[in-house]
Amino acid sequence: MNGSPLHFQVLFSEEEAKSLDEQTIRDRKISGNMLMGFAALSIFKTWEDIFKSAKKVIILCGSGNNGGDGYALAQFLSAEGNLVEIYSKEGNLSEETKYYKNLTEELKIPNFPLEKFKEDLVNPGEVLVDSLLGTGFKNPLSVEISKVVSEIRAAKERLKNSLLALSIDAVSGYSPDDKIPFAADILAEIGSPKVKNVFYPLSKDRKSFHPIGFLRQEFKTSKYLLSKANKEVLVSKLTREKDSHKYKNGSAVFIGGSEGMSGAILSSALAFQELGGGISQILTPSANTLIKVLKKDPSFMVSQLETSKKPSDYPFAQKASVICVGPGLASSDLPSLSFSKETTLIFDAGALKYLDEKHLGPRTILTPHLGEWSSIIGKKVQSQYSALEDANIWAKEKQTYLLLKGPVSILFAPDGNSYFWEFQEPKLAVMGTGDLLVGILTFFLSRGEEIIESVRLSQSVLLYCAELCKGYPTAGRIRKKIRTLIES
Repeated sequence: MNGSPLHFQVLFSEEEAKSLDEQTIRDRKISGNMLMGFAALSIFKTWEDIFKSAKKVIILCGSGNNGGDGYALAQFLSAEGNLVEIYSKEGNLSEETKYYKNLTEELKIPNFPLEKFKEDLVNPGEVLVDSLLGTGFKNPLSVEISKVVSEIRAAKERLKNSLLALSIDAVSGYSPDDKIPFAADILAEIGSPKVKNVFYPLSKDRKSFHPIGFLRQEFKTSKYLLSKANKEVLVSKLTREKDSHKYKNGSAVFIGGSEGMSGAILSSALAFQELGGGISQILTPSANTLIKVLKKDPSFMVSQLETSKKPSDYPFAQKASVICVGPGLASSDLPSLSFSKETTLIFDAGALKYLDEKHLGPRTILTPHLGEWSSIIGKKVQSQYSALEDANIWAKEKQTYLLLKGPVSILFAPDGNSYFWEFQEPKLAVMGTGDLLVGILTFFLSRGEEIIESVRLSQSVLLYCAELCKGYPTAGRIRKKIRTLIES
């Protein structure tokens, strides 16, 4: 795995998470009772202010170990003076779940059958804890759980921000491929970060992770969470050395900007420049784009791309360290260019059909969104989650990098590993941010960063710039915050 281990956290499928749980109990001789207690105490302490201010905490407990976490939390809350109420699902309880349920009975915490739970029993200022199902559940939901989930949704819709819903380890009934069952306000994940939870649309500060001693770093997995680079790291990466020259600061060629799409290529190239890229060239098939680029900045090195010309007619493209093909490029305008084996290639948007074997390899990264990925593999893909297996296999077979862009972006590597960027930022859901991303990515790659680290740094820059903007900005406003980031 490239880069420092501090930049990545391991991530688990539902099956791997279950195996890790079993391995921890077996190898560390830690009882399930202790693990449930650790989880409940950690959740209580992390969200203590919310629990303390609640008029009442209503806990919905399933019959599995997820329900046991709810019972364990209930006894902590009760001991600290919270008014607590439990609704319990009947079923065959594990020994650990029985233990904590018995504790709640000894504490005389009110407990009702789960089918008695109705949305009109919930009042403003209360906290609703969902500990019904873990991430390992399989659709469809049982009739009983489905009705309860509907009641939670109705309560949330009626009370809106005056009711806070906290889900333990998983939002019950949630699958990334289906409609969100209800709007959880907090997701408290236990033991191991899970793939399914990465896709639940909550800001990072409303998700908490509670490690409870699982040996997750020793568990073999091929999935990782990318961490956000802090501002100090980014500023150090963007600072030019005193003895720097233009090639040392990064050299790149941007190919795109077909007729009517000059904005895309300009956005990518300007992002590269504003980050401190040393030297770049725009090659465009459109005479109008060429004119617009020169009007924007006469210092741009820009040439018209003509299919009749040979690769040798574009000498800078033969020596630039990175070639970015695709921003604003119509597929009909794809050039017949060959590139040096030492050149790093980025294929975006209109270049994604430009996938003959000679251009794919460990120095190439594709950056499609979901619709473009569907076009590449020739079948409709409904969600990033459902694309995981095919995309992983494709990147491994082609021995190339694939960055599947979306609210959660996922980088698939030639070695079979995948890296998830989980920072969902609504401000970035605007036209043109993909062009910004490839421009930023071109910059870091041209400065010699490895592909995985370049993706992490690029996503971090884009996120910080979006956060610096007020309201819902355009891609242009986001790009203009690059200087603010560098100078802060």
